[in-house]
Amino acid sequence: MNPDSITVDLRLAANASSPKLKAFADVTLPLGELGLLKLCGFSVVQSAESHLPRVVPPARKGEHRYFDVVLLIGKIRKVVDDAVLAEYMTQLGTEGSPGAGTKRGQRA
Repeated sequence: MNPDSITVDLRLAANASSPKLKAFADVTLPLGELGLLKLCGFSVVQSAESHLPRVVPPARKGEHRYFDVVLLIGKIRKVVDDAVLAEYMTQLGTEGSPGAGTKRGQRA
């Protein structure tokens, strides 16, 4: 899989319930002739302005903790994280425009 073929649909979280939550993202991974894999519900969080933002995969809330919905194991985790963070940084630079889907943080 070519990392440049990953599509990220990111929405900035203007009125989030937590000041740490910065954005929501859906990631589409092409699987060639098999089709596409769309993973919905990633979050971009930043604990403090002095810390770098990080990507949190989809999870559901249980009674005492969160449970993973999607596990990304191996290099795919870094590829997806990098794509989401690239799109997040792009939208921060152009915050006035609506979040259209992009490929690796560049306008399609």
